[in-house]
Amino acid sequence: MQTELDLIRRNTNHGGQPLGDLLWWELAAASVNRPDLVKLWVQGGLPTELLPEEPTAEKAFKTAARETQVGHTDRLLRLAKDDELEVVFGIVNEQRDGNGGLEYHQQARITLDRQTGNLLSDQPADNMVQKLMARFQELKTLHTTDDVRRTITRALDSFAAVTLRHGGGVYWTPAVYAASLRRLQAIIEKLGQSKMHLVPITATKEGQAALAQAAKASIEEELTALQTEMQQFLQTPPDRASTLMRRLEHFDDLRRKANLYQTVLQAQVEGLAENLTEMERQVHGLLDSKKARAA
Repeated sequence: MQTELDLIRRNTNHGGQPLGDLLWWELAAASVNRPDLVKLWVQGGLPTELLPEEPTAEKAFKTAARETQVGHTDRLLRLAKDDELEVVFGIVNEQRDGNGGLEYHQQARITLDRQTGNLLSDQPADNMVQKLMARFQELKTLHTTDDVRRTITRALDSFAAVTLRHGGGVYWTPAVYAASLRRLQAIIEKLGQSKMHLVPITATKEGQAALAQAAKASIEEELTALQTEMQQFLQTPPDRASTLMRRLEHFDDLRRKANLYQTVLQAQVEGLAENLTEMERQVHGLLDSKKARAA
């Protein structure tokens, strides 16, 4: 990998004006306890609002149930109850009767008390119950590899990153975020055997044009998604005003990102300002309607 990286760097870094960095990453054994991740994040100097939400007992229970089910074809973990007091999973034995029918028998019950965050079972010696409970204890304070992956993409979004592959995986970030990106790299590379690869890109006519096209496509895709969501809001307004307020923040973020791309890459999306202004007007109209109904 290092040889390939050196080759890429030699052919993309021509000593001109920095445009930013290409990056991709590999996560390996990246699961981390919440206190350890917070410590790494604070020491690394990145904003704590980019951290994932703290693990909860409910999420740990449901994740443990999903993982425990793997490999058991005749014993099923089924959600039996989920209310403000408790979450209950049942372990059900499934048998074929030989005539095309199925018979079910509940063998165990596992309950999460939402008030205490504790698990209880009517069959604590059952092997699946024990496996689930042990995994639950691990997950209560653990951020999984998926949590870390989502945290990386959230951080890159705050760095005005552009996805260079439709399926994700390879990104470009503007040079103005170079220091923050390297702080993120230092944190990620302290998680197991994870790696984040950075390739500095300097200005060439071809490179700038390619990045401008990718940045423009990224903005257009995000704008289209917002317009679709806004039409849904107009048909069925969300219950919470906070949902609408977050969209106003999203509009501001998109506007800032577009201005940055235009400055660095001369990438301009026609009609962006007008569309954002119109969607802001629509959001304010929905907020005013909520206030009127509340009065």
